[in-house]
Order: sequence, then structure tokens, then C-alpha cells
Amino acid sequence: MNKYLLLLLAAPLSLNLVIGADKPVAAGISTAQAVDTSRTVAIRHLQRKSKTTELTHPAVRDPFMSPTQNAPVANGSPAYSPPVVIQTAPAFATFKVLGKQEDDEGWAVFIGEPGNLGKVWVVRAGESFDEHYRVSKLAPPVLVIKNSRSGKSKTFDIGKDEE
Repeated sequence: MNKYLLLLLAAPLSLNLVIGADKPVAAGISTAQAVDTSRTVAIRHLQRKSKTTELTHPAVRDPFMSPTQNAPVANGSPAYSPPVVIQTAPAFATFKVLGKQEDDEGWAVFIGEPGNLGKVWVVRAGESFDEHYRVSKLAPPVLVIKNSRSGKSKTFDIGKDEE
């Protein structure tokens, strides 16, 4: 039994000596003393490449360098540049005058959108509707609707005042 106990204790110690021979032992030896000077590598300072020099590896790029305009790609064609989108004012909505009515308060106009059936506004002069439109003039035979975003206006012929 003593042989087995001795073997159990000796096996880990011998493995530690064989495997950890290159490693410094924690028994009082600092890592600074255990460093082998023949294995040290000189540290080089990295320098940023200028925009005029070509990269030696085209797949490697500097993320901090701004891209050049129309830089040639590996096959010689110019680099892809996305199309420029120009913001324009939205087109004036297509309203249809469904009818008009005069009462004690004045004229009222029924306005609808052909593409949006069932949506009808009943507006008077000076009132706003559909978020961006306002009736700037309502005097038969003329109705003027103004877009508050673009400032454009559209005139409708609503017919003469019938008495």
C-alpha cells in the first residue's frame, strides 16, 4: 500500500517537473528573473501611411483614412458610388371637389381624394384639413387650396353661385 501511495504522490510531482520545466516556479522566483533574453522581440513603432502611398495588400485598409474619390478597384474600373438622392417637395395631392353648400355661416365645400374612397372633408374658408392643406379662398366659382409645407397652391373651379 505504501508503494501505491508513494506512486500517487510522485506521479504529479514528476509530471509537474517535466511539463513545467520552462515555466518559472512560484516559490520566490519572479517572472522578471525568469525571462529568457534570447526570446525577446524588439517592439516596432507603427506609423500611419500617407494617402499618397499605395497599400501593399489591397484587402487591408486603414479605417481612419478617408476614402479617395473614384479610387480604382483591382479590375481597373472606378469604385461604385451610390446615386445622389435629391429631396423634392411632395407633389400636390389630387383632390376632387364633390360639391358645395351655402348656409348661414357661408360657403362650405366637400373635398375628397379619388384614391381614398370614403374620406371626405367639409371645409370653409381659412380651415385646414389633411394635416398640410388649408383653404385660402372660397368664393364661387373659385376655390384655392394651399399646401402649408411647400407653399404651393392649386385653384379649382367649383361653379357659379346659383340662386
